[in-house]
Amino acid sequence: MAISRPLVLLFCFALVGWASASSSADQEAARDTCSALVGADVLSDVRIVSAELVPAGVDGPAHCAVSGVIETEIKFEVLLPDAWNGRFMMGGGGGFVGTVQNQALNSARAGGMNGHALERGYATAGTDTGHQGTGIEGAWALNDPERQQNYGYRAVHLTVVAAKAIIREYYDQDSDYSYFLGCSNGGRQAMMESQRYPDDFDGIVAGAPAFNWTGTAAGFVRNQQAIFPDGDLAAPVLTPAALSLVSAAIDDSCDLLDGVDDGILADPRECGFNADSLPQCIAGSRQADCLTAAQLTAIKTIWEGPVLDGRRLFAGFPFGGEDEPGWAGWVVESEQNRARGVPNAQYAFGTEIAKYFVFSDPLWDYTRYDLAMWPDDTAQAGAVLNATDTDLTAYRDAGGKIIYWTGWSDPALSALGLISYYETLREEDSTVQEYARLFALPGVLHCGDGPGPDRVDWIDAISSWVEEDDAPDRLVSAKVDEGNAVAITRPVCPYPMVATYTGSGSTAAEENFVCEVPD
Repeated sequence: MAISRPLVLLFCFALVGWASASSSADQEAARDTCSALVGADVLSDVRIVSAELVPAGVDGPAHCAVSGVIETEIKFEVLLPDAWNGRFMMGGGGGFVGTVQNQALNSARAGGMNGHALERGYATAGTDTGHQGTGIEGAWALNDPERQQNYGYRAVHLTVVAAKAIIREYYDQDSDYSYFLGCSNGGRQAMMESQRYPDDFDGIVAGAPAFNWTGTAAGFVRNQQAIFPDGDLAAPVLTPAALSLVSAAIDDSCDLLDGVDDGILADPRECGFNADSLPQCIAGSRQADCLTAAQLTAIKTIWEGPVLDGRRLFAGFPFGGEDEPGWAGWVVESEQNRARGVPNAQYAFGTEIAKYFVFSDPLWDYTRYDLAMWPDDTAQAGAVLNATDTDLTAYRDAGGKIIYWTGWSDPALSALGLISYYETLREEDSTVQEYARLFALPGVLHCGDGPGPDRVDWIDAISSWVEEDDAPDRLVSAKVDEGNAVAITRPVCPYPMVATYTGSGSTAAEENFVCEVPD
């Protein structure tokens, strides 16, 4: 029997109306469930101050955004997606934090080309670590041990506990898996979690970690003593011309060691460049095609690291990237940093750590300090800030997996420092490859950028390892152009292997490289 067209249309309209009403009812129910979190007694020391349903948009899918306070001043945010994948991923915070931050929401850094944690359905969280600030200022820590401890390790752990309780309250079930992803100070937070709270996360990604804050600060202070030796912050010894000269000399000497003419060193340690081979100016002169004695001393200081009386306080920086903008911003000077009242970020963090965590003296003067006293002076601050413990037995035995990664050309946190940590880890535990792996990305700056391919899907790498036992034996990194299209891909190999060109095919395609241990 044929059905008339008017009846078909009437039936369709009825279906649309029913679907619309159903969708509206679902949205209203979701809104009620979300808003009900305000005032919910999830934990005795956690106060939820807001919970709002956020519709899908450019920043991600529909979700419930929860804000709250732990204890007296640790602020946090938890995002609960409507289409939850049953997993939790916390994101770290950079610098001294000071605002609620969540690095798992950075698609370029966390998910490569495949979206950030919330876009993939993860419930996710971030914290300000218990204080408010710009991220480069440490005055909030002056004579305040509680804030220092919150920043050092407590706030992240307490946020994890609070976030898991909120997830349980909202979804009426626990997460199947929990992850942490962070870079820079967020990488330090990641390593701290593996060392102090091994049961918090099943998988951790620690990128370019500031894991040894006091050792890093020693290098920062020593570098500034060489770059601004007389305390005149308006006149750095190193100039853009000097850095360009240095970078060009290194490229001429070492770029082709990996078989590819691309201005990128696959492993800078293979480069036997001698700083004394750089053209040196006649005493008393300063020209663009040579280095003054002070400039040569400064560049050597940066490469060598803080070594005093035969004692190495921390790693120096490897060759590469000296003419990249990152070096200006971190090591010498940039307009952005000048606008914030400092010449560069190394100066900011090095002196702020000293003033507010080590000496409790806002007037502390880097030009008058003898770094030979640094290990003793920083022992107390290091116990709070540093994530240098290489005994990961508890994390390993809990079934945890951790990925460390860094850029070889990072001007903020030396790749050599993280490599030294990982090599000690390998020496102390022969099973380390089963639960911890390190990746060093050639030509990549701090947490990304630079001439090298910097986008890796760390979210997929760690979740595949944890959930499918698919160990990251070879990952793929990508470099995108201004239109966000992939221009170059390269393999990322677990340390100590490096990506080596096979000798044929495009050097912009990862399939033409193999992972192998250098001779």
